[in-house]
Amino acid sequence: MDISVEMRKLILDEFEYVLKKMGEVDDPFQKLFYFSATFGIVQRVYNIEYNSELVFAHFILNETHKGFTARLHAIRDARDTTVAITTEHLERLSNLIKELADKIRENKDHVDTLKKLIILTYSTTGNGFYLYDKGVLKI
Repeated sequence: MDISVEMRKLILDEFEYVLKKMGEVDDPFQKLFYFSATFGIVQRVYNIEYNSELVFAHFILNETHKGFTARLHAIRDARDTTVAITTEHLERLSNLIKELADKIRENKDHVDTLKKLIILTYSTTGNGFYLYDKGVLKI
């Protein structure tokens, strides 16, 4: 990813804070509150130093947040309690943020990590959770 050292540091510092705070809270809504800073910092950086890879990462992180939030609201509001957000989902979300941070730090391709975020988000949908529960979809 072709961004300056300063912009890379901004992203990594924010991701580090997000991971710390997500690890300190148990409530899934609070975890997602902190997670939202990931796509926020990415957007701030690409507004300063435009990079199409950052736009792609922002889109995936934002959609991941929307998917998880929608599922949590559906569960909380008892609109659809058949599809769960498990502890494994939330742990995997944190692990993927760390993996993404590591790849950004090392300036390595991170498309595979973003793909894992898409699969994780898909597992919060009806069909995705069915495949996850069946053991076909691995998060």
